[in-house]
Amino acid sequence: MTIETCPKYEGCSAILCPLATEDENNNYIWYPDEDICARYGLGLDWIKRQKKIAKRAKEGYFTFSMLKRNFIVGNGLQGLDPDEPGESQLQKWLKKHPIRKVKKEMSEAQKEIGRRALKQYWEKKKEHAPA
Repeated sequence: MTIETCPKYEGCSAILCPLATEDENNNYIWYPDEDICARYGLGLDWIKRQKKIAKRAKEGYFTFSMLKRNFIVGNGLQGLDPDEPGESQLQKWLKKHPIRKVKKEMSEAQKEIGRRALKQYWEKKKEHAPA
């Protein structure tokens, strides 16, 4: 990373950088109390996940592959223990945090059913509203 490619280069001390290659980021681990990329507006899912994890997880470290995984970030989330061997621990963590399925788009028929239901709801609400 150089100052020419990132305007926040001077003041940023984030370990993981969105402008670095995936191979470069795979060489590092991230703890929830460490800095997150200061460059706003990129909208990368793994940066959003880092911010959520920083609020909820206080123990352990996270690898770049863990951060890129689409999983639910909930309270009580723990990263990997730095005192234990990494690979078997990582496999257990990945198994415990399955990839969240992306919701399917609604078909036109489903959308129409929803529109009709909303229309009926509002019509009934108008009928029972005080005058």
